[in-house]
Amino acid sequence: MTDVVFIGPSLPADEVGRLLPDAVVLPPVAHGDLLRLDVAPGDRVLVIDGFFLQHPPVRHREILDLLARGVTVAGAASMGALRAAELWPFGMRGVGEVFQLYRDGVVTGDDEVAVVHGPAEDGHRALSVPLVNIRVALRRAVAAGVLSDTEAVLLLNIGRDLPFRRRSYRALERSAPAEAKDVVDRFLTWHRQDPSDAKGADARLLLSMAADSAPELCPAHPGDQPIDNLHTRFLDSWRSRFAGEPVGGHWTSDREAAAVLMLLHPESPTWHRQGVLAGLAEVDITDPAVEERASEVARRRGLTGAPANGWDWLTDRERDLDDREAVLRVLVRAFGTTPYRSLALWMVAAPLRTPALLTAARQVAATAASLNETLVPRTTGRRRPGARLHFRTEIVDACFARLWGCAVDELEAAAWDRGFVDLAAFRYAAEPLVAYVKAFGSPRLPTVGTRAQEGTLAGPAARVG
Repeated sequence: MTDVVFIGPSLPADEVGRLLPDAVVLPPVAHGDLLRLDVAPGDRVLVIDGFFLQHPPVRHREILDLLARGVTVAGAASMGALRAAELWPFGMRGVGEVFQLYRDGVVTGDDEVAVVHGPAEDGHRALSVPLVNIRVALRRAVAAGVLSDTEAVLLLNIGRDLPFRRRSYRALERSAPAEAKDVVDRFLTWHRQDPSDAKGADARLLLSMAADSAPELCPAHPGDQPIDNLHTRFLDSWRSRFAGEPVGGHWTSDREAAAVLMLLHPESPTWHRQGVLAGLAEVDITDPAVEERASEVARRRGLTGAPANGWDWLTDRERDLDDREAVLRVLVRAFGTTPYRSLALWMVAAPLRTPALLTAARQVAATAASLNETLVPRTTGRRRPGARLHFRTEIVDACFARLWGCAVDELEAAAWDRGFVDLAAFRYAAEPLVAYVKAFGSPRLPTVGTRAQEGTLAGPAARVG
């Protein structure tokens, strides 16, 4: 069983190792991080902290995807408490006082758990105090007889009026009106003698329960609601964008691997055509009579020549094609194209999705990323991981027209034949590969149906880093 813990300002990372030895400790969770995890049924993902300002926050559907796969997901303290309060009916486990406050509707604002914190090198050290910590401390003060309910509400409202970046006990003291100074002094004097940290306490509770294999963290409860309508184009797009594998210090996504295979594999147009026609004819992609069967389907539907609007899918030079070929090309281009943001491995014809080809494609993508990061400072003066090198559209077009052996004005048709819906989709996918193609030419990718699939990749695609 693997435990993965997303932690940040709520608790020092070394304390995670003390409370839950052998856990994989990661920075605060952000959108896409759960889709990158290599976890299986029985594993546990413990969400404590998460980004919401610097990076897009973790989406609910990403958590539901893990739950549907049999992975235990539990949350506490901060982003974990917030998401658990929203998803506990579907099986996400919540632990601690902060979770209960959100689940019961006592706290409704996301800002109550928000804090300003330092960078990763500083251990994401908290630089402000979350309002939920102040709230819990005030509740403790009321229970101890230090404050009345009315006085606690007064101080809570003062804290709530502060921007989350400025919230602290010192700011609470400075912001209090003159008539509340005595109340603030009384509260802070008591609090300094008996300080509390609700988020830290909840984080420790979750880790301790995980270490003890507490039954509350079991993967399924009888009352959990079924997870319906999980797989949408949004989740599929996110998975393609974020899921992948590390290669040579670069994370190569499934989308990048798909782009390499669709754009750079010499057999891509052939297998793409075969796959689209096989789908329309409802036969296997390896059926040698795919085109005849697809033509027969077209004839039964009354398509004996390119329809009036079908000419939009053909170039001027293709208008002299015989009716059968014209119809087949229109079918492939009309039914087999997708926008770049929907690009995923499933768009690549099955014969091109062998383990050897996927490994080779990821190596090409990683090499291209490394080359781009090397070249970016020459144009911007700055280097940052994942930087995107931009080329003028005429350079992208000329590069791939030369690579594919077609005229620039026929490039859109060539992109259609590889599965891209228009030039914009093609250019977005192709631009990160331009520097690679200019430097190395076409990569030596294993061909389909040869022993090369089982061998090792040589040439520029193997130069990673």
